[in-house]
Amino acid sequence: MAEKPEIIVFSTAYAPFIGGAELAIREIARRLSDAYAFTIVTARSRSDLVSTEVVPEGRIVRIGSGGRFDKLLLPFFGFFAVRKMIKNKKNILFWGMMISHASLAAYALKLLYKHIPFVLTLQEGDREWERMPSSLFWPAVLGRADEVTVISNFLSALARAKGYRKNISVIPNGVPEHLLEIAHNEHEVPIIFSASRLVRKNGMDILLRACARLKDVHSFHVIIAGDGPERRSLEMLAQHLGMSDRVRFLGSVPYEKLGDWYQKADIFARPSRSEGLGSAFLEAMAASLITVGTSVGGISDFLKDKDTGFVARPDDVDSMASALRKALILPEHERAHMIQKAKASVANRFLWKDIALRMGSVFARSIKNI
Repeated sequence: MAEKPEIIVFSTAYAPFIGGAELAIREIARRLSDAYAFTIVTARSRSDLVSTEVVPEGRIVRIGSGGRFDKLLLPFFGFFAVRKMIKNKKNILFWGMMISHASLAAYALKLLYKHIPFVLTLQEGDREWERMPSSLFWPAVLGRADEVTVISNFLSALARAKGYRKNISVIPNGVPEHLLEIAHNEHEVPIIFSASRLVRKNGMDILLRACARLKDVHSFHVIIAGDGPERRSLEMLAQHLGMSDRVRFLGSVPYEKLGDWYQKADIFARPSRSEGLGSAFLEAMAASLITVGTSVGGISDFLKDKDTGFVARPDDVDSMASALRKALILPEHERAHMIQKAKASVANRFLWKDIALRMGSVFARSIKNI
């Protein structure tokens, strides 16, 4: 039996650090593991993590000593680790996840191994393109990619604007099928839920200020899942706004447990300032929540105002408060109709089983062209 083609994935972070990009790698690799052997090269970042680990989606190779600077060393040490790994091998493909420290290793390897196809996936929000290392290295990394996949039409247009002229495939992140089956219980007091890393780009300060505008008129509770550098300041803001009795900060919640919170909630809200796509919005829509977001980045691909959810202007407390109020007072028949349309949109375009097949086609095409 012929050996399966090997896809070497370059991702600055990976399990147990799981965000949208890392989740995409996991879900796609698990569904394509019969056709491809996946090796995920990432920064170790924590000393208690083993250097090599076999998981259902393939093999994780962690680079570094387990310190905070491992990601900075990843382009150099990742280059040499993969060079040794692929010696005398055929049917290899490089898959870079975002223009990141890890993708710089893939870029350097592509300079040496021009015959190995390099697929680059862009997941960055609009403001993330201005940060290091993306701001310095995007022209070089983009220029070396044989094919680019993006998770939204916004990122496709951005890649073109940055000068990429080869094939671009818009393949969004997906959601697990089981979320479509979540059943909800009736709540006497509506629950507004958000799952978000607590950083400025996700706009949790706007959410708290918008909810404070409504607290004297409407009954609701706010539950926020996630952690990050802004948690303490957000807790202080909730207290300052007189919202401490309305807001609960859960801290980090394992991805596998988020479905329990989607089931308990009525409304999902995140006033993003930047978003490559926004997988949590799609998950909420699949799980029958009325979804409130902003018109930034890839969110516009699926969240349509008064159709599949409610859309507010970014960085605008009044607009967010207005959108939340519409969600809170939405008549039951209109609510049911909006939920039905949102779920249908997700089921038709954003399930992992379909996303994996589309990525598989990109890999197959790239390897065939070797």
